[in-house]
Amino acid sequence: MASPAHDSAAILAAARASLAQNQAGGRRVSGAPIGQRSAALRRGETKRKAIAFALALMALGLAVQLAVTLVGGLIATIPIIGKSLAIAAMVLVIVALLRQKPLATPSLDTLRATKPKALIGQTQLWLEAQRPALPAPALHVLGTIGTQLDSLATQLDRTDDAAPALAQVRQLVGEQLPNLVKAYTDIPPSLRKEAHAGASPDEQLTESLGKISTEIDSVTRQLAEGKLDALAIQTRFLDYKYGGPSEG
Repeated sequence: MASPAHDSAAILAAARASLAQNQAGGRRVSGAPIGQRSAALRRGETKRKAIAFALALMALGLAVQLAVTLVGGLIATIPIIGKSLAIAAMVLVIVALLRQKPLATPSLDTLRATKPKALIGQTQLWLEAQRPALPAPALHVLGTIGTQLDSLATQLDRTDDAAPALAQVRQLVGEQLPNLVKAYTDIPPSLRKEAHAGASPDEQLTESLGKISTEIDSVTRQLAEGKLDALAIQTRFLDYKYGGPSEG
């Protein structure tokens, strides 16, 4: 029988593990999307699988009806054969669909080749796959970056495909950000907390992610400036034509 001291030690160990998990972002770290664009990609994949499942069941139903028509006499004589065949076929369809691979994580090469307007969701998917290897402070910054990328994507949707800013977005979101995270994950876990060049890899990653976060915000504001200027011009025009608010 376990001693009270042993039980207390086990409880304390469990408490410490729970605290560490919460500090690292809890169970959401490996599951929840960090942005709306990656969430939309996941919903699209789920919808695709649901449609494939429905079509497979319809095809199975037609196949069973055809089998009944062709060998109806035999199945009518031995009903259990028809039922068994239908159940077995249904099980095979379900197993085949369940074994489909989940939404694939894009590679670094894929990110570099993706067009800027489609890049945001793909980069979010890639970052989500890296979360288990990142330290807690970096995860907090990563959550901020995920939200910022959604704002950037909204501006990209309204930007001309030939805009020079798109090249900057491709470099920042498709290369610099993933390359930074990849450089960190390539370091052995046992060395990530050891100081090197004045700071540990954990600290360097968190600081560099903060800089990229600032740059993403800056690019988003640059893309939005044209819309803000257009609104200001339209407002001045309306004031000139119809009078300002103070003039009624």
